[in-house]
Amino acid sequence: KLFLLGILFLASAPFLSSLLFIYPIVIGLVKNKRKLISDKYNYPLIVASFIIIIKSVIDMYYPALNNKSWDPSLNWIGLINWIPLFLCYFGFQPYLASFNQRLLVSKFFIASTIPILFSGIIQYFFKIYGPFKTLNGLIIWYQRPIDFETGSGLTSVFSNPNYTGTWLTLIWPFCLSFLLINKRCKSNNKLFIIAILSLAFIVCAVLTNSRGAWISLILPIPLVLGRIALLWLIPLLLIIFSSILLTFIPVLNGDLQDFLRMLIPYKVWIKFSEVILNFSSLPRIKIWSNAILFISEKPILGWGASSFPILFYASTGLFRNHSHNLFMELSLNYGLVASISVFITIFLLFQNSLKEILRKKSFIEIINNKSWWAAALIFFTSHIYDITYYDLRISIASWIFLAGLRCISYP
Repeated sequence: KLFLLGILFLASAPFLSSLLFIYPIVIGLVKNKRKLISDKYNYPLIVASFIIIIKSVIDMYYPALNNKSWDPSLNWIGLINWIPLFLCYFGFQPYLASFNQRLLVSKFFIASTIPILFSGIIQYFFKIYGPFKTLNGLIIWYQRPIDFETGSGLTSVFSNPNYTGTWLTLIWPFCLSFLLINKRCKSNNKLFIIAILSLAFIVCAVLTNSRGAWISLILPIPLVLGRIALLWLIPLLLIIFSSILLTFIPVLNGDLQDFLRMLIPYKVWIKFSEVILNFSSLPRIKIWSNAILFISEKPILGWGASSFPILFYASTGLFRNHSHNLFMELSLNYGLVASISVFITIFLLFQNSLKEILRKKSFIEIINNKSWWAAALIFFTSHIYDITYYDLRISIASWIFLAGLRCISYP
């Protein structure tokens, strides 16, 4: 019950949620203690944990980054983003072991997002802004003022629209699964409720103005609903993207382009034009190329946590918070061995859980398991081009999804 309550408050009150999770994690680790060593999936994470700790100790005496702006204690702070989350992955598995448990958790994730939807709607349409704080700032609903002229998007309780978009699209596959399940079971009342919630998910995710969120809305549709969804999804996407493309093609100029620019919101087509027309000059290309260079200079143990902003500024004179790629970020902070160890675990979970999903015969179980797989995939793909992992809500949810995949993978 505490585990479910933790999920219910995860998005809206992460501090309270973290407190609620402590006891279930401890009990889960005790219940799962034999598998901690016997389960081969845990070995890479254990290796990564040792490397992160060793790196943190070494840098206290022989720092890899000699810069006044960097402190070795940042390694220990950065460690919080990984080893405690590995413990969440281990400790949460007993609560996700059966299909019925995962089905219930899926419902609680959707319920946990209702305050996010409500907050986002009143922020965007009714201009009710925050921040709203309680418990001396331990719980904050940001609800930043939206500057519609610059195209800033819906943030809801989060500090950044990209975080909001990531959260909404992480939970979106569960909405799709319950749409299909309730339709199949002819539960009309439940189908109506989940349809309304699904529409709210789509609207709020689109209004974040996050390209990553737009992509992540599309990605799980064929994964959860099946190949039959491609019959209408592909033509729809072709029409949408062709229309957007026609709004900024330089050779096309005239009444058609003017009409499409009136029809399609400016902030939508301008974001796509920035990517397509100026791909080689995109800031992320420069960030990634520099990140690869930095990793090549210290591939074994990396530069230390939070080193990228300092290295990037020294190299370019520009400031960026992170490398916009989670694999690169972990490699920069603690080295390639630690990063590869973590991502090998994730790849194995995807591979083996998918095999088990396809072997199931129960329609409801297959659909719900697919939604867990799709949610984990969105976590992975969204961190190829951005990093929202450092938001506690997103990182905990992501490791819960991966723990779910591990439970699905058990023979």
